Amino acid sequence: MLSLRNIVLCTALLSPSLYAATNSATLETEAAERATEFATTLKSALAAAIKQGGLVEGINVCKMQAPAIAESLSTDGWTVARKSTKNRNPNNKPDDWEAEKIAQLLDMIRNTESIDNVTFSTSKDGQFRFAKAIKVAPVCLNCHGQTIAPEVKQALSEHYPNDLATGYQLGDLRGIFSITKELDTSEP
Repeated sequence: MLSLRNIVLCTALLSPSLYAATNSATLETEAAERATEFATTLKSALAAAIKQGGLVEGINVCKMQAPAIAESLSTDGWTVARKSTKNRNPNNKPDDWEAEKIAQLLDMIRNTESIDNVTFSTSKDGQFRFAKAIKVAPVCLNCHGQTIAPEVKQALSEHYPNDLATGYQLGDLRGIFSITKELDTSEP
């Protein structure tokens, strides 16, 4: 039979790992919510701009509003971003961890595995990191596809002279949502 002392000792030893598991699940949920909010808000703004002013206006949304949307979601210690190895904006170049996750997703695609619900997360060096795939949707092909209208090509070259983000097909991996949170390491 366990003594009160042993119960207290077991509880003390298990509590940090139980807290960490619960905290990790909470962080993953919040990160996923921020990625979804980013995607939903950007898609809505993009659709409205294209409806109002055509594809060239959509480029302006991606250039100006996407960073603002990411910034608006980067609160309470969170940083929200999009990253790609074939980036249009050089600020969206992935770091080593992000590039590794993109490579893993590409390997999954090559092995005909679905990446639709795949996420990655880790807590290391006082940071929680989360990544979720961004796949090319039909509307994306207008500016990121293999066949791009001349006026769109011209606008892209004006805004992004070093553009790497073309040549995609429907369903290709465009990049990732990269969500980071600085952790309070003073917690148990």
